[in-house]
Amino acid sequence: MVIICLCEGVTDRDVRDAAKRGAASLDDLVQTCRAGGDCGQCRADLRRLLREQTARPRKEER
Repeated sequence: MVIICLCEGVTDRDVRDAAKRGAASLDDLVQTCRAGGDCGQCRADLRRLLREQTARPRKEER
């Protein structure tokens, strides 16, 4: 677990969880977990994490 947004204390796990719940943009992340809404230094990392999360094939539920 790595802190991605120092201003809000948001971790990579928090961002991945938000993406799993439907966050698909930086605006969504600001609304759901407050990441990226303050100084903006983390936005490149947030975009990368969102891309990684949405590019992963989801496990089929049985």
